[in-house]
Amino acid sequence: MESKRSSASRWRNVLLVISSILASFVFMELYLRIFMPQDLIVPMPAIQDTELIYRLKADTKAYLKGTSVRWFHLETNSLGLRDREIEPGKKTDRRRVMLLGDSMSMAEGVELEETYIKRYEELANRDAPGRRVEAINAAIRGYGNDQEVLLFERFGPLFLPDVVVLAFFEGNDLEDNRNGGLFRLGSEGDLVKRIPTESDSPKLRYYNRQIRIQNVPGYRFLVGHSHLVNFARMHYARHLMRQHDEVASVNSLQRSYREEDLMLTQEILKRWQEDCRQLGSVPVMLYIPAPESLGDSRAHTRTAGLNSAMAEFARRQNLAFLDLTAAFLKMPDPQHLYLKDAHLSPEGHVSVASALHDFLKRRNIP
Repeated sequence: MESKRSSASRWRNVLLVISSILASFVFMELYLRIFMPQDLIVPMPAIQDTELIYRLKADTKAYLKGTSVRWFHLETNSLGLRDREIEPGKKTDRRRVMLLGDSMSMAEGVELEETYIKRYEELANRDAPGRRVEAINAAIRGYGNDQEVLLFERFGPLFLPDVVVLAFFEGNDLEDNRNGGLFRLGSEGDLVKRIPTESDSPKLRYYNRQIRIQNVPGYRFLVGHSHLVNFARMHYARHLMRQHDEVASVNSLQRSYREEDLMLTQEILKRWQEDCRQLGSVPVMLYIPAPESLGDSRAHTRTAGLNSAMAEFARRQNLAFLDLTAAFLKMPDPQHLYLKDAHLSPEGHVSVASALHDFLKRRNIP
C-alpha cells in the first residue's frame, strides 16, 4: 500500500514538473509576444551535400527577413536554385546568362524580380528583342567562389550557358574560400580538390549544426508561429557565427587580406575559367565592393590592394572584368545602394543591372 502511495506521489511530482515547465514556456511566449515581439520567419532549410557542403532544398518556399532588415520571399526550383524552372540543353533561340554568387546575388532582402540578374534580363530583352536573353540565377546564400565553381561544374553542362557571370564580393569571398576547405594549394601552387571535415572546415561545422536543427520534426512550423522559438533560434545562430567566425556582416575589412587566401582564390577562378572554356561559355567576373570601402577612407585604402590585385589577375587571364567600385562611388549616396545588413538594396540591384547590361553590350558578349 505504501509502495502505491509512493508511486502515485512520484507521478504527481513528475506531472507537476512538466506542468511547471509548460507554464514557464507559455509565460515566456506571452511575454515575448506582448513586450518583445519577434519576427516570425519561415526559414529556407539547407541540406547536406558532400561536394558542396550544403545546398538549398528543392521546391521549397520561405518567407524571410534578410538579417532582420527587409522581408522577402525565397522560392527554389527543382534544382534548389532561386529561379523558375529552367529547360535543360542548349537553346538556339535564346542567349543564356548564368549567374554564380552568394547572398549578395541570390539575393537577400529583395524579391526575385528585383534582383540585378532579373533586371538585367529585362533590360537586355528590351534592348535587343530579336534574340531572347534568359538569365539563370545560380547564386546561393553563404557560398564562396569554391562552392560556386563546383556548382557550375554540376549545372553548367546541364544548361550550357553562353555567358557565365561570377560575382566576387569584396567583403568576404577570400575568407569564405579559406573557411570552406573544398580546395587547398599544393606544393607547387596548384589547386587540389578535397573533401572537407568538421575539424578543418569552419563552414562545414557551422552548416552541419544548422542543418541538424532545421531538420528536427516540426521545426519550420514552430519557427513560423512561436516568438519564443524565434528568440532562441536567433541567439543560438549568433553564438554559432561567433564561435566559428562565420561572417554575418562585412567584418573582414577590419584587417588586410591574407596573401595565401588571394592565391587560393585566384587558382579557384582559373579553374572556373577553364570550365567555361570547355563548355564554350564566356566567363565574366563581376567585382562587388563592400559598403565600408565606399564610405570609409581607411577601409577603402585597405581594400584598394585587393581591388587592384583582382583587376591585375583578370588582365593576366584575359578575363572580362567589371569592377563596380567606380560606378558606385559616382552615385550621390553610395551607401543608399546597400541595406543595413550590407546586402544590395533594390536601388543597388538597379545600378548593378544597368552596369552589367552596358558592360556586356559594350564588349559585345557574346
